[in-house]
Amino acid sequence: MLIRFQNNYYAKYSAIVLSIVGGYLALFFSDAFSIHPHIKLCLFKLITTIPCPGCGMARATVALFHFQFAKSFSYNILCIPFTLSVLISLLWLVYDLLRHKESFYFFVRRDLGNKTKYFLFSAILIDWIVNIIRLKN
Repeated sequence: MLIRFQNNYYAKYSAIVLSIVGGYLALFFSDAFSIHPHIKLCLFKLITTIPCPGCGMARATVALFHFQFAKSFSYNILCIPFTLSVLISLLWLVYDLLRHKESFYFFVRRDLGNKTKYFLFSAILIDWIVNIIRLKN
């Protein structure tokens, strides 16, 4: 069944688009992160007491929805580039669905190259260090 789903172009692309839209709609319609900032939902931080690289990403996204760019940046420095990447991906996926192409899928499946991998790893590592320093209690 899973193989049939992976081979079905429309099902695969539609599931990705619905997942992205659903995730952002869930954040958009629930400002629970800003209403209850004392609630810690990060399982990594609950277990290790160290914030993960993604800590603050939900609050940063909610702040971004409210056009509070500085506040978003202060919650997590990777939120704005991540959200831009997701928005571009979403537009690309919809374009592919309308044009009956799979260019997004082939783009994602290609090898990034070592320089790009090192850059992305460094960005996440720097973000993690910033989160640890910023959220240290």
